[in-house]
Amino acid sequence: MTTESSAMDYWFSIVHLQDSGEQFIENMFDSLGDEYPSIFSVVGERTCALQCAHCIFQAEKSSQALSLSNSLTVAVKTIISQMGANPIFVHEGRMFRPAHLEWLTAVRDLRPDAVVGMIDTGAYLDYATEIKQSDFKFDWLDISIDGTEEVHAQQRKNARSFSLAMEGIGNASRFIRETGRITSLFTLTKINYASVLATCKILPKELTEWHITTISPVRPEISGLSVNDDEFKEAWSQIVSANHIRPVFFRIYVVEDILKLAKAVGKEKFLSAMDDAQVFSCGVSLTIDGVSVLYYPKSVGPNEVFVLDADAHYRMPYSLAYSLEELRSGVSRFGQDIREYTIGKVDDQSQFGVLYANGVDCWRTTFGAKALKSEVAMFQEIHKLQERR
Repeated sequence: MTTESSAMDYWFSIVHLQDSGEQFIENMFDSLGDEYPSIFSVVGERTCALQCAHCIFQAEKSSQALSLSNSLTVAVKTIISQMGANPIFVHEGRMFRPAHLEWLTAVRDLRPDAVVGMIDTGAYLDYATEIKQSDFKFDWLDISIDGTEEVHAQQRKNARSFSLAMEGIGNASRFIRETGRITSLFTLTKINYASVLATCKILPKELTEWHITTISPVRPEISGLSVNDDEFKEAWSQIVSANHIRPVFFRIYVVEDILKLAKAVGKEKFLSAMDDAQVFSCGVSLTIDGVSVLYYPKSVGPNEVFVLDADAHYRMPYSLAYSLEELRSGVSRFGQDIREYTIGKVDDQSQFGVLYANGVDCWRTTFGAKALKSEVAMFQEIHKLQERR
């Protein structure tokens, strides 16, 4: 079924404008099924040299053998060849391996129009020789800086992590195209919320863009790192100041953090910014205190990115909080049934559109419906806030 309005148009009416009609909700999910993601994210390796305090992933063993036995390269080629124009291809991590050059190179060959990037800690330099010998170059590299040296090391739980990141940024130009970008993401937590401005002042000159996001507390082990209202307010003050030094792109994926933002800036300012917000395919873009804020509602999550896991299975957003062992068994470490996170194995006969449609059908009746209720409730709470004096 094709509808004239986008899923986010309906979301905006349902959540912000408070039109909770059942037909709008049905239309939102129907539209979601028609809107294929333009981002293709591949988890190349499930293990990592670091185990950062805020990481969505658990500590896991290497997934290289599973990638090989499940023909990850074939799966990558199958999906990328069926995507729309100018797809965005993301090496999601957790760490780069030379074997990944096989499918990275295949993406380049199959889709010269693709924008290919990688999220990394700086550890890719361990394989600098192999990358250079392959002649492969990225369109962008993203290497996180989560604070000053001491704070970054605390959040990354590794004394060398800061120098590793700085070296990764400093050398990135050797591994990207002439028109390529070097970006960095700062994940806001209780550890670093008071270090935003100090971090901004030490960012390397090579950086093209600086992004800040709040922690996604999808694992109970990391939920305690979410900032409270007062900590968010302090962080926001520093974000506004930092934005005068260099542009800040503030990304929010957690609806509870939207409420914290509204409390920090005041109800009227927040709602006014929402009234003027620009809707895009998987979120809303608004400007508050001069800062660019991008909010990605969980309820429409599937149309942002197609996630291919290291075992060549298409999985739903936030599935990465579970280990491959849990996902492949269908049972979490807490005894939960998590089979709905896995949509299916990808092979050379797979159809991108069919897989995505199956994912949306699953999402609308499970995670999406629940997320939409939370988003509606949170915006109702924002509307009830007392205006700051």
